[in-house]
Amino acid sequence: MPDAKSIVNKAIPRLYGFYFNALSLLSRKRGAALALKVFSVPRKGRLSKLQESYLDTARKQKIAFEDGLIQLYHWKGDGDTILLFHGWESNAWRWKYLIEPLQEKGYNIIAIDAPAHGASDGEQFTAVKYSKVITTVIELYEPQIVIAHSVGAMATVYQESQHQHKFINKLVLLGSPNRLEVIFKGYQQLVGFNSKVYQELDNLLKSLYGFHIEEFETATFARDIKTPALLIHSPADVIVPIDSLQPIAEALENSETFVSETGGHSLHTPEVVSRIIAFLEN
Repeated sequence: MPDAKSIVNKAIPRLYGFYFNALSLLSRKRGAALALKVFSVPRKGRLSKLQESYLDTARKQKIAFEDGLIQLYHWKGDGDTILLFHGWESNAWRWKYLIEPLQEKGYNIIAIDAPAHGASDGEQFTAVKYSKVITTVIELYEPQIVIAHSVGAMATVYQESQHQHKFINKLVLLGSPNRLEVIFKGYQQLVGFNSKVYQELDNLLKSLYGFHIEEFETATFARDIKTPALLIHSPADVIVPIDSLQPIAEALENSETFVSETGGHSLHTPEVVSRIIAFLEN
């Protein structure tokens, strides 16, 4: 029998959906705006004391961006510069498993906390907003290598399709989603809002960002990118299904793939680390 906590956790999303549907009867735009706001607010991803302790080993700085400051972490090395971009409801600490082996190789490593994550300011997060932050950090540090996970990978591909950076020699994309539509359909199913709210949500994204939900697709953006890329995914990924891997790989002109049997969505495994380092050193 499910306990009270699990029942409440399942009921809360449905209460949101009920409210979105009810509000849309008065104003479809208000119902859609609230649905987007709830979708864009991370429930977790802020730093714990343990995570702060590790990140204190880096040199820290903050840069201004739109509605606040973005936290950066720098582990200085004499080799190529690598930028690390995490995904949804995470923070720079998630790279600890990779940072330490890269430090042994002498790489110059920079990671950030995304907007509304870690020690960065903000309350809301979207892939488009994140892509602008990523562009700012790339142009500040001019890295030879970019490694990104999940929505961070999607945002990286999007920004790189809009702003080609010739100094980037290699991309590593871990567990990248392909179609934003899949993410929003999952949100609709979880919360239970109706097709009218979804349609108005689609219209809202078009007015705010210039694209419909179905038009935001990593594989579409990847067609413009010529940078050598390594794509890694796992069939055990229950967050982003592995069927997103092949369309992105086919769209990237100069890419290779690695299917990890371990690691799930996080891909925190020795075999993934070894494959990344082999790609970087090849």
